[in-house]
This record gives sequence, C-alpha cells and structure tokens, in this order.
Amino acid sequence: MVLNADITFSDNTTRHFVFSGAISTPVVEGDITITASQSTITNNGLDYVDFSATQDGNIVTNACTFYANGEVLDSSRFSSSIAGKYTIYATKGTKRSNELTITVKEYLPSTLTLSASKTTMVANGTDMVTFTIKADSNLNVTSLCEIYVNGSKNNGTTFKTGSAGTYSVYAMYKGVKSNTITVTANASEKVIVFAEGVTLTSGWYDVNKKAQGNNGDINMCWAATSSNMIQWFQDRYKAAGKTLPAGAVDGPGVTSYTNYGPYELELMNVFHSEWDNSRGGHMQEAIPWYFEGKLNGGEFASPGSQAVPKTAGGYWKSIWDTEVYPNIYHGYENVIVPGVEGLDLKNLYITIFNNYYLWGSGTSYLGVERLEAFSNLIVETFRYGMAGLTINLGANLNAASHAVTLWGYEIDNATGLVTRLWITDSDDLMTEPKTPLLNEYSVSIDEGKANIKLTGNTRYGACYVVSIHPFAGYGIGVEN
Repeated sequence: MVLNADITFSDNTTRHFVFSGAISTPVVEGDITITASQSTITNNGLDYVDFSATQDGNIVTNACTFYANGEVLDSSRFSSSIAGKYTIYATKGTKRSNELTITVKEYLPSTLTLSASKTTMVANGTDMVTFTIKADSNLNVTSLCEIYVNGSKNNGTTFKTGSAGTYSVYAMYKGVKSNTITVTANASEKVIVFAEGVTLTSGWYDVNKKAQGNNGDINMCWAATSSNMIQWFQDRYKAAGKTLPAGAVDGPGVTSYTNYGPYELELMNVFHSEWDNSRGGHMQEAIPWYFEGKLNGGEFASPGSQAVPKTAGGYWKSIWDTEVYPNIYHGYENVIVPGVEGLDLKNLYITIFNNYYLWGSGTSYLGVERLEAFSNLIVETFRYGMAGLTINLGANLNAASHAVTLWGYEIDNATGLVTRLWITDSDDLMTEPKTPLLNEYSVSIDEGKANIKLTGNTRYGACYVVSIHPFAGYGIGVEN
C-alpha cells in the first residue's frame, strides 16, 4: 500500500512524503470442533470415550477444557459408573465448541467367571493366591468385584493365611455371583511367628550399652531388655488407639552420657538414673516397677545381691488397675516360696519360666523331650505377647547370665520343635558406633542333651537358654 502526503512545518515550508507498507489485520480464531471415539459406552468401569478438538485445522485437544453435563473433566477421556445421557463440550479461552451427546448404558453381566493363580497353597502367612474375575468370558472386571472367602469379604484380590484348611471363594459384581473355587491351604512345614507389630525389619528394639561400663551400664543387660519390652508394649497400646498416661517415657533416647550419644530408647535412661546398677537385675521385677511401682518379689532379695530401684516407679500407676490390667493376659505365676506372701505370686502379666523346673535337669525330660517342652513354652508365650530370655555363654547354667530380648521364632510343624529364634542383644557389638541388630539363632539340644543351645551369633558362637520371661501385650490373647 502507498500513501502520499504533504506536510507543512513550523517555518511555513511544505514537503511531500510518500509512505508504503502493509497494514496488519487482527487474527480471528475459528470455532472449536470436538469429535468422540464413540457415542455409546457401558458403565462397566472399563469403557470410555476419547475426545478430540480441532480449531482452524489444528488439533487443540490438550489446550481445551472438557465438560460433561456442566462438570469439568480431568482430561479428554470420559467414563461413568452411572447410566444416562451426557452432554459434552469443550472450551478454549472464550471459545466454546459444539456439543456431543454420549450415552452410558447400564452394564449387567450375564456371567461372572472366577479363576485363581493356584488352588493349593501353604498356610504360612506369606504364600498367596491371586484371583481374576471376567464378565461374559472376556471382560476383566477383577478390580470392580467383591471377593468373599468362606462367606467373609476379602480385602483385595489376593488371599493368604496362616491357618491350614479349605476355603470357599466366590466373587460378586452388580448382583451377579461367580462360580465358587475351593482353595486348600496346607500346613507349612515351618512357620515364622513374630510378636504382634514386629517383622524382620520393623517393630523391634535393640538398646545397646554405651562403651561397656564407662557410664555404669556394664550390668544393665536386664535394663536394656526391659526397655525394649516396655517400648513394644507402649507401641501396642498406642496402636489400639489409646493415649499413654502423662509421664510415661516413650521413644528414642535424648539423654546422652558419652560421646556416642543417647541410648536407643529413653526408657534405658530411666533405669540408668533411677536404679542402683552395681549388680545385675531381673526383667520380671523391672517391668512391673516401671508400670505399677511393684517388684513382684524383688523386694525380698538379699541386700547387695541385685539391682534395686532408688525411686518408686509406677509410671502407669494412675490407669493400670482400671484401664490396662483387665485388657492384658495375667495368668502367670511366680512361686518363689509357696504360701509365703510376696513370694507366692499369682495373676501376673510377666513371669519367669525357669529351665530347671520346666525343661532342664530338674525334669525327667531327655534330649528331644526337653526341646519339645521348651518349644511349647515359646509358642504359649507368643500367644499372649513376647518375651525376654536369660542366656549363659557356657553350658554351665550356674555361671553368670545375660538378658536378651526375644522377638520371634520359627517352628517346624512336622515335629512341633522350635528351630530358630530372633533376638536383640545389648552386648552383641563391642565397638561404637553401635547400631540396632536383630540376630538369628538356630535352636538345638547341646551335645550332652541337657540344655537348649543357640548358635549363630558372631560374637558368642554358642549360648544356652537359662529361662524365658513371658510378657503379655495389650489386648493380645484376651477377650474384651
């Protein structure tokens, strides 16, 4: 385009100018047009419609917002579980597209077919069967179905169990019932059992001594074990939806005595600061002292023979009798002297299963019979909670003993014998920094067939069980 113009300036001179160039015209966007991959789907949860949008010959799907009956869609794909007609349109800026009608039909399968990855499994709590459900032979609706095992709704599309038996399984979808499958769970030759809330990698605790006596904890294996056990109990209490009483000591250690930092649990500091630890102590006295302020016979010990508290304890005393004790197993006994008050204790939640009277040389058990008796006690212990152990590093069980924490066991169902134990130990590491460690031990009868022998610890090589200290957990094995 050419433009001629005469321009007069302030000095009354006039000049002629010629301008040339293009005049821009505003771009006007065209209409948006949407199309659908199909106009009719079913509400089976799997069908869907994909939409596409064009403008001026260009695909602008990703730049558009799509609506179904006025509600914004998350993407350009649409599905619905509700049958009916849906008006679809898209917007881009101020532009609104044409409208489409999508019909969602009610889907009612005529058949539902249930299949299983296998119909025979091992009842070990880990072996698993996976279910698949297809509607009308080829439509996979597994994720949309409810699966029932022996009449109870199953959680998810897999099944595992620790109980041997036969299990009837069927699926339901929109009122249609599938065929029934029978799954047989055979008893496992070996089963691993951990305390409630505990696995190989979580839920257990391992308080370690600090520098083997630099701060007076050389005799405190019993305190480390008691701390582990108490913290586990408090974890179970909280897992039941309860709140710890005011003043209860909970969680990782915060008080530091050496350059190596605090103990793994602050409970260990309670025993370190509130007990005279010039001698060793006992779990079955330390634990009730913490909860109730009781020693369960420890008050009758000869002066200077064992660790004793310097304070009253009783951190749970305000709620113990009314809120806690009725909800824990308390059928244990600790008879030190029959008929003597304080030394003939009943209705306990922690006690001592001494080897001599129950499976050791004070019984008539020989060889495997002793291991059977020991195994039965371990199984009983974990029915209600978990345990500490007293061990000895030599086959002479009258020598100095050591306390450790027992978290789990493996039992051979074919023989009824415990074959492995999982233990944490305050003394298994000799140098700092010390880290929590769950030790695995093999269980057997020693060469003289007199003692329960544990092997596998890298420090000890072998050790021998002196006693079991069963400890009941909150709400475990009791009827509320």
